[in-house]
Amino acid sequence: MSKLKKIFVFLAVLALGFEIDLVTLGGSGIKLWMLAAVIGGALLLFDFYKNGFGWLKKSKLFWLGLGFILFSALGILSSPLRGYSLKQLMVLAMIIVLGVFFEQNWKKHRGSVYWGLAVGILVNSLYALYQNVAFNLGAPNFEVMAARPNGFFAEPDWLGFYLALGLVPFLVAVSKENRKNGLPKILQNCVPLYIFLLLGMTALTITVARASWLAVIAEMGVIGLIFLYKKGFLPAIKVGGVFLSLLIVPLVLINLLHLSRFNIPDRFRSIFFKEHIITEAVNPATGEKFKINLEEVDAYRSQGYQIQEEYTGDENVASREEKAASAWDTIKQHILLGSGLGITLINTNYQHNANNLFLEWWASAGLGGLMLIVGLMLYLMVTGGGVIKTDPRKAALILAGTTGFIIANLFNASIFLGFAWFYLAWLLSY
Repeated sequence: MSKLKKIFVFLAVLALGFEIDLVTLGGSGIKLWMLAAVIGGALLLFDFYKNGFGWLKKSKLFWLGLGFILFSALGILSSPLRGYSLKQLMVLAMIIVLGVFFEQNWKKHRGSVYWGLAVGILVNSLYALYQNVAFNLGAPNFEVMAARPNGFFAEPDWLGFYLALGLVPFLVAVSKENRKNGLPKILQNCVPLYIFLLLGMTALTITVARASWLAVIAEMGVIGLIFLYKKGFLPAIKVGGVFLSLLIVPLVLINLLHLSRFNIPDRFRSIFFKEHIITEAVNPATGEKFKINLEEVDAYRSQGYQIQEEYTGDENVASREEKAASAWDTIKQHILLGSGLGITLINTNYQHNANNLFLEWWASAGLGGLMLIVGLMLYLMVTGGGVIKTDPRKAALILAGTTGFIIANLFNASIFLGFAWFYLAWLLSY
């Protein structure tokens, strides 16, 4: 039984890197992690039958999940589409079950967890590189957004989220601090580890998922500061040098190999200045100019148009601000109890959610939901801060992981992303 569970843990973690619909039933997509949740739930019931309820009392995610389910259920009372919100609640319960399974089996099967995570990152990174190369060659690429790979996720931002957070334990391993603690044996060596991180960072860069860029930079900063405090200046400088190369070398590779049509530094700049470069086609006869997509450049150039670039306001940044304002309008309608899961989608005709995890929980589950997620982040920060002196590796994992999670979710709402709940289970297991 133990061997089978070990294999299942590996497959279940790997499944989190394939956030695509297998089939559609009743208008809803069935994903791989949902099948893993069913099996994981059955194994939890077996453990409950064998060991009683006592083992579950220690599960932080179990009680946290019950709180989220309770407050989300109360929010359904104010939902304009209670059936839809109830269906969303059932999906949430399924994700939480899978998260509890990971939390309960983390210490015993951490090797399988890291193997599943490493293989998932590797496969998604290689596929992301293929997607952009194929896009540039005009071959089938299966990208949902031009020149932005999404790997085996529904959109590029979720691939970026997966890579930025999933790389945390491997970034911590750069410090050589207790590197053998569960990591695949091949990644305990410096060269394979660096190549793996370089591949993941290159894939992350070409997703143009800017929230995830900020998250991974913050993670590197937290890890570096912890080892500066604990190990001193020289070891921290060495770690910082590796991290700096992991930010610069991907840019060099992307430029040399033409892996992206985006101006990556300009896209990063747009985070702070809210403007970016757009591509325009100019009619040389009339002077008329208009914005074109990257994949249209060659076609317009062949028709005699001149191609130029120009700075303009970044509509994506403005769009996120509008979504946040829309979410706040929703919150004000039922500020205490919320309006049920999926309310921001309902109010926007299923176009988008709040694009912010904290606003999404507040809108869906009221103040109770908001306090739970904020309280969880504070708990993890205090836990990580409390072990900096005694266990810097553990502190780096928790603090860098939590910081990355917070930053990524300021611009995303990962309530229904299976990997996000695995990630919380992983952080709570320390």
